[in-house]
Amino acid sequence: MISPEFYKNKNIVVVGYGKTGQSAVNALKSVSANVYLLNDSMVDSQYYCTIDEIDWTNVDYMMVSPGVSLVWNASPAVSLARKFSVPIINDIDILQQSINAKLVAVTGTNGKSTTTSLIYYMLAENGAFAEIGGNFGTPALSLKKNADFYVLELSSYQLESCNILGFDFSVLLNIASDHLTRHGGINGYIAMKQKIFAHSRADSVAVIGVDDEYCQHLFDHVNHKNVIQISGKNVPNFGIGWANNKLIDDRRGNSEFVCHRCETLDGEHNRQNIAAAYAVCSCAGVSKEVFAEKLFAFKGLEHRQELVKTINGVQYVNDSKATNADSVEQALRRFDNIIWILGGRAKEDGIERLIPYFSKIRCAFLIGEIALEWHELLSRYNVKNEVSVTLNNAVQSAYQLAKKGDVVLLSTACASFDQFRSFEDRGDNFKRLVETLPC
Repeated sequence: MISPEFYKNKNIVVVGYGKTGQSAVNALKSVSANVYLLNDSMVDSQYYCTIDEIDWTNVDYMMVSPGVSLVWNASPAVSLARKFSVPIINDIDILQQSINAKLVAVTGTNGKSTTTSLIYYMLAENGAFAEIGGNFGTPALSLKKNADFYVLELSSYQLESCNILGFDFSVLLNIASDHLTRHGGINGYIAMKQKIFAHSRADSVAVIGVDDEYCQHLFDHVNHKNVIQISGKNVPNFGIGWANNKLIDDRRGNSEFVCHRCETLDGEHNRQNIAAAYAVCSCAGVSKEVFAEKLFAFKGLEHRQELVKTINGVQYVNDSKATNADSVEQALRRFDNIIWILGGRAKEDGIERLIPYFSKIRCAFLIGEIALEWHELLSRYNVKNEVSVTLNNAVQSAYQLAKKGDVVLLSTACASFDQFRSFEDRGDNFKRLVETLPC
């Protein structure tokens, strides 16, 4: 656990008691900070109190969890902190004040987890003491002390409340419509993502994917001394990208070969992830030879185009992490003869952008809250589909229909919270159901 000595004996309000809030309370109490815990509902903690029990004139800092909005529909606690001029921080700020190490920050609409994991894996395999966390897995303040590198996945929610910034390595992979309600539209969402490059230093490195128009515009205008553009589609001028299934480093203008394509990380989106990881790792002391060797041992992420099992020539693929249309598009582009399981709690972007791929769908099985609405949409485009409602029904129906050469793909384009605790819970359920199918 991180020891945030800077906050010793300080009076700190912690808002939210999920994983991040619990981690923060534990870390702050370890240095004898005075913690006042606020949460939407009463929690079993000796530090829990109501907003009216706090003497706001005596509060030094307020630390907010990622779910707490500072801009749109800000909570009463945020309003009070501003009224009394209390600095609002998050756990990433506390981490930065508590470590003496290199900090790698990765964001983007899609690919964050894979890229973060790949960077961590490469640094560790190269002999560094690396820690991985943030939006991915372990909260920042629960990471081990004294690492050489802290590799963090950061969501737009986390970046919204980050203040210190100035990361050693900042990666923005891509931008597509997501979390628009939280940020007041696409411009607000972009503003949160580009914060990752704020307060840069002369020796810091920025990595930007240029495969979408939003990020291309940011690359053209970002104020950063050392910027590397990367692509999963081609080789950008003086950047890192792909040509003829080969990763090419053109930063010196000499098109230097790095490695061949990787079967376990295939597709344009994964090629972009690999290019971003190489950009960071090559600046952090990992040779291209080590990167090329270790890439083929990297197994990829659970719940991200994860092959669960092949039964009678049918592949069952868990892509539960694909919670928006942009992410689902990567899977639909990769596979053919698809039996598609989709639905849940819909996001703002819908699935209309996936219409060009509907010809690849043999049949769709719809689950969750959005099932009836998307049934009508798919039917309008003559996509055979069935409202299954539950994941169990969908898997059983897909099994009955599937034939050799098909791919049963769980890639929902939806949040999971209508029926599951998380996308991980949904993916785990899918895998359990597949494992019970007769061979």
